[in-house]
Amino acid sequence: MTPPPPTQTLEVGQLLACPGELPATGRTSITVKYGLIEAITPVEAVLPEEQQGLLAMPALANAHDHGRGLDAFGYGALDQALELWLPALKLKPKLSMYALTALELARVARSGVGAAVHCHNTTGGDLLSETQAVCQAARDVGVRLALAVPMRDRNALVYGNPDRLLALLPAADRERVRATWDPPTLPPQAQIERVQAIADECEGDLIQVQYCPWGPQWCSNELLEAIAAASAETGRRIHTHLFETRYQREWADAHYPQGLLQYLDDIGFLSPRLTVAHGVWLNPDELALLAARGVILSVNTSSNLRLRSGIAAYRAMRDAGVAVAFGLDGMSLNNNADAFEELRLNYNIHAKPGVRSEITPAEMFAAHRHGVTAVTNQPDGGWLKPGEPADFALLNYAAMTQDVIPDVCSVTDVVLARGAHHYIEGLWVAGQPVVEKGRVLGVDEAALKAEVQELLKSQAQHVYSLQPLVNGYQRALQQFYSEGLHRVRA
Repeated sequence: MTPPPPTQTLEVGQLLACPGELPATGRTSITVKYGLIEAITPVEAVLPEEQQGLLAMPALANAHDHGRGLDAFGYGALDQALELWLPALKLKPKLSMYALTALELARVARSGVGAAVHCHNTTGGDLLSETQAVCQAARDVGVRLALAVPMRDRNALVYGNPDRLLALLPAADRERVRATWDPPTLPPQAQIERVQAIADECEGDLIQVQYCPWGPQWCSNELLEAIAAASAETGRRIHTHLFETRYQREWADAHYPQGLLQYLDDIGFLSPRLTVAHGVWLNPDELALLAARGVILSVNTSSNLRLRSGIAAYRAMRDAGVAVAFGLDGMSLNNNADAFEELRLNYNIHAKPGVRSEITPAEMFAAHRHGVTAVTNQPDGGWLKPGEPADFALLNYAAMTQDVIPDVCSVTDVVLARGAHHYIEGLWVAGQPVVEKGRVLGVDEAALKAEVQELLKSQAQHVYSLQPLVNGYQRALQQFYSEGLHRVRA
């Protein structure tokens, strides 16, 4: 793709510079120079019909995802409790990391997302090669990316004593389960150094590398403390899962009598450099602590519904002063990675029953500004004004409002109620067009999809041969958690 000239001007029928907080303005010219918005000025002349029907607004942010690019249902990982679903991911055939990531980022770009957190799921191969492929996909698609490098060193098989879990399996399956789901890990300091090595290779203008301890239940105290110290020293962000499920909460309560969040605070883990994903099972005192430390919390409602995790207490988070963002987590309800649909789902599912919903469109869109920070580690962004990054989506507002009486609803209300990927006409990131007329410019989605589908079908035998072991492992997990063995301290 040929780079655009350093200065460009785009004219649109309406501008929504800060949805919910500023009203939309009419015909507007946006001047972009070297990736930043240089000027926003009104246009007196009548615009051509195609431009007059366009609405420019800040690009959305996906604050938590995994770049799967493929519905796990296709290889047999059905929607079910997270603790049973994760083992089923091993059924996934060996596919191109580049193709999968590019497909996922292209899908979210077509829904108006200009920045995304990618929590990398390693295939067990060379992590540097995998992350290089992820970053190349992001560069080709053209979106901002936080590459969260996976870090873990405990509880690979189950939250708690693995021997108790293995004892629930047939003797003939125990070693194979351990070999498949519990690979060797590096010492904490070596994992820190590996993140830096990946950053040296991958970081650039649109790509930030972050520490990604998978979750406290999967990381030893030594690893968590090493990450906290490294983040404080380098300023590098941390991205982690936290209290996604009831079993994670119960494990933490049993193994950290003083409170897991208190421990994390004591070691300096909680800070404005931290994003935690999910937080479904946080209590009010913990929310207050996260707010006091400036932590961003990514709510992932569709994923939580599909993986039986529960519904995050969004209103309590907001009332506590937590900076809430929204993530797709690769698990949108319709599997279409539509960030506008996820926004609308959050707006409706978290509203208080009755005549006072206590949730405003403004705070929904503010969550995407927190999402930008979760990606870029910069405090500003996510709205359109001179000096800010030229990251904006272009929506076909005329098509969205064909059956709407003019001026009966605010533009923000219309976008919240009607926004969807099929209304995205364009997406610009850092002053460069990424999506044009609904098509991603930097990659060939059809060719990538055909490549993945061909590889998927050619490796069906892998799925068939591993399914019995996965099913047996899942039955043992059901028994382990049902008997409360995760609450037993070793």
